Amino acid sequence: MLFTLVRTDKPGQADLRARLQPEHAAYQAPFLPMITFGGGLVRDGVDTSGDVDIRDVTGNVLVFEAPDRDTVAAFHANDPYTREGLFETVIIEQLWQRVPEPNA
Repeated sequence: MLFTLVRTDKPGQADLRARLQPEHAAYQAPFLPMITFGGGLVRDGVDTSGDVDIRDVTGNVLVFEAPDRDTVAAFHANDPYTREGLFETVIIEQLWQRVPEPNA
């Protein structure tokens, strides 16, 4: 099943995100086989054609292929970003993929 994890940062947390980014990346690494799509949400006007300064990231979206919602919730709960209180908004929902059409 597909699940989407959408998280937005609390305002003014760019330095916290930057400090925790290496720990977050290491934590996320074993989950990469389950993540079918993902990336950072960025401030308006940021050029995303190349590397982006982590301080310009304001949240993230991850789509998981996971057996259940609890798997994604556990990933989120144990993420260093979560443990340190980075996020203002968190949404975990099952995803009904429409575009592109699956297996098309």
